[in-house]
Amino acid sequence: MENPGSSKAEVQQYTYNVAEQLDGGNDDHTDDNYMQILYKKEIANPILNDQEALNIINENWIQEFRTAAIHYILRTGERFQFRIHTVYTSVIYLDRFLATRTRGQNWSIRVIAAACLSLAAKMDESRDTLPSLSEYPMENFELNSNPINAIRMTEDLILDVLRWNMWFVTPFAFTIFYFQSRFCREDSRKDYIRAKTMEIIMSVLRDVRLMNYRPSVIAAAATLLALNQNLTKEELVIKALLLNGAAFLQIDNVCYCYYKLLELNKNTTFR
Repeated sequence: MENPGSSKAEVQQYTYNVAEQLDGGNDDHTDDNYMQILYKKEIANPILNDQEALNIINENWIQEFRTAAIHYILRTGERFQFRIHTVYTSVIYLDRFLATRTRGQNWSIRVIAAACLSLAAKMDESRDTLPSLSEYPMENFELNSNPINAIRMTEDLILDVLRWNMWFVTPFAFTIFYFQSRFCREDSRKDYIRAKTMEIIMSVLRDVRLMNYRPSVIAAAATLLALNQNLTKEELVIKALLLNGAAFLQIDNVCYCYYKLLELNKNTTFR
């Protein structure tokens, strides 16, 4: 492996560094038509089927590769000051790519991670600030080819896997513009809840199974967890049903993800 595994501390550090990007988020952007459009778009998001998810979960070499690739994505995303949505989307690309790979292929962690991040940046970042491929860290590049050409070739492979469907709804679209304003009414806590919710959402990167749930489910569970770590299932259901868009929300999955995220963040400090 080219890199050590990414750590929980790295995820937290990246989240805190980008939290200020969303300070200007419009908490009043709660139009129900907007949310219905998002719900419909997330349903159209291609997800890993059960076998593809198992391919990643059950293969130790893929798990190690994935962890090291996320380490690279977090560090490089922070270096380029990419949006948190860009980083999350690049891991979606990574998972879909890894689900189609087989052992024995000579893949460079840095090249694949850089290709995923570069593609996500082209979708989400300003073209005026996009780094060139030569700026992506490629220390100790071992393949007998130009790393820039290798990244470009890998981008083409990823696009084929994605079938050129590069636009994905992420949990941030739901929580920043809807769930936070509906669940959190205390102005004094909004900045904290925003940052904490983002940290919890980013923790999902560590679990490919959680990433396969709908973004609205992850966003609702993460926001509710940031607000209160002691909710019963009945309380979770009641809060979810109070939303105007509850008909689109998979409430049972929100409850499941709430408790999985609580377990995933059991050593996190809440207030």
